[in-house]
Amino acid sequence: MVIGVICSECISLTKWGIYVSSRAKVAQSHQRRFSRWLHNSRINVQRLYSPLIAAALVNWGVSEISLIEDTTMLWDEYCLIRLSIQYRGRAIPLVWRVLRHGSSSVCFEVYQGMLKRAARLIPEGVSVRFLADRGFANTQLMRYLQGRVTVAFSDSSQKQCLDLPSS
Repeated sequence: MVIGVICSECISLTKWGIYVSSRAKVAQSHQRRFSRWLHNSRINVQRLYSPLIAAALVNWGVSEISLIEDTTMLWDEYCLIRLSIQYRGRAIPLVWRVLRHGSSSVCFEVYQGMLKRAARLIPEGVSVRFLADRGFANTQLMRYLQGRVTVAFSDSSQKQCLDLPSS
């Protein structure tokens, strides 16, 4: 199924079928199988993904990263909270969470655990610059980040450097 995603370059379950070897003769059989796999509660995506992204960060050998916090609303019902790192002009997901929520504004307690998980993935000695839009401008977040990240002001010549512990 992973090969189906990669080869089809698509998240449509129906397009994965041609890349999968199976005895199933009906397309619906493939779709049901893929759906069961995607909804398997024993698969912990974060647990599988975290070692891969941690290894990638070490191998990239960067001395500074930008950590980007953002939310996206899905179908006006779900809020995707994402912490990504900027790498070669792309946002690479580090940790994320989807919750049933009517707004893209979420309180600090909802994403504080994500910040802690992200900190464990960042290699020791790497400086972190935290970027977020005004939806994350709250005093609890600022207090949490104090002493952990580089705080960048709108004038790039002014910046206060603070270290992010790797654990």
